[in-house]
Amino acid sequence: MMKKLTSKFAPIALALTMFPLGIVSAQGGVGAGNLPPTIDIPSIVLRVMNWAFGLLIVLAAAFIFFAAYLYLTAGTQPDNVGKAKQYIIYAVVAIVVGFVARGLVSIVTGLLQ
Repeated sequence: MMKKLTSKFAPIALALTMFPLGIVSAQGGVGAGNLPPTIDIPSIVLRVMNWAFGLLIVLAAAFIFFAAYLYLTAGTQPDNVGKAKQYIIYAVVAIVVGFVARGLVSIVTGLLQ
């Protein structure tokens, strides 16, 4: 059984490992005629902030789905209803804090320019 699975998924695993290497090698690098890239700190900070905000939204949605699951399956365990409500409140607070932080960064950036 294991040998059949290995033989089926080995080419897929190999392709998935080689794909990023092909993408990286296609980008080009420092070489003949290419200048080294400059480091733009504000764009790096903005990119990290966007990734963190996206991760925050995904995690908050996951917690809301988990809370919904707890709420729907809490028939015999009334403690799960309280847990579900707390998870939803915490997720909503996290989303609000994320949006406020993002808005604050936009306001400060606008004032500095």
